[in-house]
Amino acid sequence: QEDRHLTLREERASAAALSRCPLRVRCAVRLGARLVPLQHSEIAPGVHRLAARYENWYLLEQGKRLTLLDTGLPGNWNAFVSALAQLGHSLESIDAVLITHHHPDHRGSAERLRSQGARVFAHPADAPYIRGEKRINPLSTLPYLRHPWYVAYMVYLLRKRVLNVAAVGALDEIADGEVLDVPGSPRVIHAPGHTAGSCALLLEDRSILFSGDALVTLDMTRGRTGPQIIRGPVTEDAEMALE
Repeated sequence: QEDRHLTLREERASAAALSRCPLRVRCAVRLGARLVPLQHSEIAPGVHRLAARYENWYLLEQGKRLTLLDTGLPGNWNAFVSALAQLGHSLESIDAVLITHHHPDHRGSAERLRSQGARVFAHPADAPYIRGEKRINPLSTLPYLRHPWYVAYMVYLLRKRVLNVAAVGALDEIADGEVLDVPGSPRVIHAPGHTAGSCALLLEDRSILFSGDALVTLDMTRGRTGPQIIRGPVTEDAEMALE
């Protein structure tokens, strides 16, 4: 009950602060605050896409066991558990969580899933961030807050509890070219640039490639859609990503 009272006080304080902002910022904040239900689609037999407003993650189904590619944000947890149930699965069905790179919108619930029994895999170059030993500089995003669409994006992340992403207690490391012994048997393709440890994952038997953020269709830092290399404050080396 006290947590709910705290949330109400925070919402009232945020509303008061918002009322003093310019009109275009107020519109952007309200846009970011509008939450969209989690969407599910089966893109191939046994390959399920879960989509929130700004992020996608995937389930690989083999028999009654699952591999999860990325995890979404903590605020999507309840919707994720509900989607699992609709597919006839539970958290105990997940054997492995593969993190394509260390950004919090891709690893948001990894530690919670690990605590349920799943193994968490990531490239060693990104491991220090995932384990909580290093952090992204939050000030790097400040110049982009002049764009209303980026304000909307940041509001969404905050509402989805991006600041509450837990460090992962134990990681299994992956290597370029490795075929992982997990449901779906994806092959690891190391694709540094967005982060040093960014990886794509390939289902060779079905010619399906999961690019993580090595290739995106929406760049919120520039407000552009379509296939592209993401730039801006969260990409460590955009030129390397192009190679």
